[in-house]
Amino acid sequence: MSDQRYWELRAEWLKLRGYLFDPNTGLPALPAVIEDVRRRLEDGEPVGLIYLDLASGERLESICGWQTYDRLLKQVTAALLEFRGRALSPRDAVALTAVRSDEFLLFVGPRDGQGLDERRLTRLREKLAEDLYGRLRVEMDNEIPQGIALACGSALVHVDPTVRIERSIYQSIEQVRTICRRQRERRHGLRLNELRRILAARDVVIRYQPIVRLDDGLIHGFEALSSGPSGDIFENPEMLFSFAEETEQIVELERLCRLAAIRGAARLGGPQKLFINCSAHGFVDPELVSAGILDEVRRVGREPRDIVFEVTERVAITEWKEFRAILTALRGIGFAIAIDDMGAGYSSLQTVAEVEPDYLKFDISLVRDIHLSPIKRNLLETLVVLADKIHARVIAEGVESVEEFHALRAMGVPFAQGFYFAVPAVLDGPAPSHLRERFGLAGAAPGPAEHERRSAGT
Repeated sequence: MSDQRYWELRAEWLKLRGYLFDPNTGLPALPAVIEDVRRRLEDGEPVGLIYLDLASGERLESICGWQTYDRLLKQVTAALLEFRGRALSPRDAVALTAVRSDEFLLFVGPRDGQGLDERRLTRLREKLAEDLYGRLRVEMDNEIPQGIALACGSALVHVDPTVRIERSIYQSIEQVRTICRRQRERRHGLRLNELRRILAARDVVIRYQPIVRLDDGLIHGFEALSSGPSGDIFENPEMLFSFAEETEQIVELERLCRLAAIRGAARLGGPQKLFINCSAHGFVDPELVSAGILDEVRRVGREPRDIVFEVTERVAITEWKEFRAILTALRGIGFAIAIDDMGAGYSSLQTVAEVEPDYLKFDISLVRDIHLSPIKRNLLETLVVLADKIHARVIAEGVESVEEFHALRAMGVPFAQGFYFAVPAVLDGPAPSHLRERFGLAGAAPGPAEHERRSAGT
């Protein structure tokens, strides 16, 4: 065989393999295993199907991003293959419904001389689901690791002599999909009830994370981060706010969190700012510029200049006319504006031009390992220059290591926040004014007058 023919055949094989094997998980797609399943059924062997649907109803990929979601699919694959090694026969197939799918299939048969009936198949499915629920966690940046609510169903593949076996297999898959769809509907109803309970009981937790001056460690302000109660499905903020958007209750949820965050600001020091997230939906809420908000701010001893509303673009801004009107009203009252997550999602230079922000908060994706990436450093340095030209101040989000801290400080980034400095926490007492231990400083922290003087100079 000539070299040219070899490479032609190899290219054809790789192309064919791309149609039959998922490049992320390495699992075969259904067409690659259906022939083996058909033969087992033709030989009279009972075959059961266990079906796992990772995504439906969860919106995980849109919440955490496709890279994180692909890693989660690999976790599921590893767990399924390990489960097959422990509880199933080597002949049992683990597959996806299609390449790049997130629907997993296990075709299982008898093992160790035991038969296979509905009862044994149900026990296998329950054992697998319990194993997966205990192991799988999706981590979204610095958020609380989130357990996965898999939709899981099973059914014996019934052979009808009048129906082609392959179509019987597809019918079994559709049957189990229907079972899982009902599971998701029930789960959605339970979550909706829980969200309504949270709103009615005002049962949100506000944690505050410091935003630190990188030249001296003074705390410039705190970002208020909202979540559901501890131990609840909505303890993860992304899950809470995403579900509220999905069920069109985001405005009511943001009103509740905004009010709770402002009331907690009574514990902040005099010159410290309070940063409050607002989605695109929240920014067109008339209550954002109501007299009630201003009254709440002053009731806790603050002024509008102490409050910074962050444009958090979980969804794209589409109502630009209403959005601009709210911005104008907020600035007229004296509130400041920040753009959150620059470099990710829908945040863009168009938003910068429209908003004319007082602060630019750069996403964790630009900050992560910035000391190792000349491209990230050059990009962030350019954006710092841009911010200076438009009279905005830069905040780097998601700082987690001393190397990132030193790199950002050397670049002249004025402010940062992240786990390196402090995790978000409920304020049980007066907020600190300085993070001296992270800056290698000793002695007393600067007094209020000095703090005010330095903050005014930023």
